[in-house]
Formats: sequence, C-alpha cells, structure tokens
Amino acid sequence: MISEYCFDELVIAGSLESLLYCFFNDKKLILLDKHVPFKLSTIPYHEKFRMLGYSADDIIYKQELWDRLAFVLSMTNNIVCPNIVKSSRDSDGEVILVTDHNKRIRLFCDSMIQFDSPIENSFFVYDWFNVRSGNNHKFTILHDNDIFVNQIIFYQSERIGGNKNMKDLVAVSTLTKSQLQDINFCEGIARIKILKMMKSVGIRGQSNGISKLGYKLHYALKIEHTHRETIQNYDSMHDINTILLKEPTRGDKWNITKKLFRHKQISTLQESFRLPANL
Repeated sequence: MISEYCFDELVIAGSLESLLYCFFNDKKLILLDKHVPFKLSTIPYHEKFRMLGYSADDIIYKQELWDRLAFVLSMTNNIVCPNIVKSSRDSDGEVILVTDHNKRIRLFCDSMIQFDSPIENSFFVYDWFNVRSGNNHKFTILHDNDIFVNQIIFYQSERIGGNKNMKDLVAVSTLTKSQLQDINFCEGIARIKILKMMKSVGIRGQSNGISKLGYKLHYALKIEHTHRETIQNYDSMHDINTILLKEPTRGDKWNITKKLFRHKQISTLQESFRLPANL
C-alpha cells in the first residue's frame, strides 16, 4: 500500500543552511542527504539565535545548532518523515520515499525546492589523532596553504577528563576523489606533515627532566591516528548571513520554540536525527 500526501511546497535538503531557512520561513522539509556540520566548526553569535537558547557568551557549534534546529522542526511538524527514510527519488512535483520497513510514501507538491547541491569531486577530509606526547601547549589552530592538511585544530581532549590543558588534534584537508585514493594523501603522510608543522612552531613532547648542562629535555612528539571522516562539499541556495536577514515567521513554531528554550539549562538529545530509526 502506498501512502500519499499533498503539500503546497517542499524543501529537499539536509544542510544547516536549509534547516535555518525552513525554521525562519516556516517551510516543510524532507531531510535527505544530511550534511551534518564538522564537529568543531563554530558560527558567530547572532541576536536571532537567542530564541534557540543561545546567548552572546556561548560558543555556538554548527553541529549542535544543526541538531537543535532538527529537533525543533520535528516538534513543529516541519520535517516530513524524520529518521525513517531509506531511499528516495523525485521528479517534477512528486517525491517517492521508501522507509526502513519498505513502505512507500508518495508526496505531491506544487513547488519543490532543491536547496542543496553537491559539489562534484570536492571532499572535506578530517583526520583525527590522539596526542600521546606534546599535548600541552598554547596553540589552538595551525594553518598551511596546501590543500592537504591545510589546518590543524587542537581541542580539549575527551580522553583525559578534567585536564583542560591536554589537547588532541584533527587535521583538515580538501581533496578530490582521486586524491582520496592516492597514497600520497593517506593518513600516514598526514601524520608526517602534522609532526613537521607542530615542530615548526616549537611544540615539543612530554618533559623528560633536565640535562647535565641545565637544559630541559623532552620526549619526541607522538600522535596516533584514530579515524578519518570524509564529507562531500556542497552549495546551498542561500548562505547563513542572507537567511538571518529575514525576520522569522511567527506562529505555532515560534511559541513552541520560546517555551522549549525559555530556560538556559534546556538540552536536546544530540545526534537524535542521525541515529537509526530502530534504536
């Protein structure tokens, strides 16, 4: 049996920009090809984020904002079929969804907005490393002009609870599909370049006492690769700054959001829209 639903307008997307657009314009959204932002990527505070529970003193992580918007839009019925879509296809004025249980849902709409479009042959690559020696220093980010390991971001280690001075790192690259399969851009080569960049700014390994001449001794830098994330780059119909220029459409969504985030302690289940539906 095929379920059928009709809409005046549908937005097909999955980026942070599309979620903000649907939130401010009260649009219905099919959350396909989720472009979940990089974990450590931040966004400057804007006064319109206050209604989402943020203040000017907060560090706003894009991934957290993505989760929060997805939660709110689901609560207000702006996301169509959240978390159950296994595959989809669309044509003029029609979208067919196949759910986890192989149920088919047909959606008809007068207007269909393809908000995001993938950029062919462009991928963001994130190589995550645990720093075993050389994790106590003043640096938060290192830059390089190359496409491979063009940034090293140091962040508070989640392995060492309570010690805010200990940092692990992630290396950021922008590669093509062929470069992803090239050994010259593999994790091992990334490790060599990271160590070179760390040494060039004076980062040294764990302290190892004092020499006979009174100099401080240090162990060698030691980093261990944990995993690699590869995310395809994309273009959106509108950027975030353009979306924030528009005044939000007030209504039920506005009132529900105000109640949800009235207290600063409110929290939502992080990654709730990225978990399998059968959990």
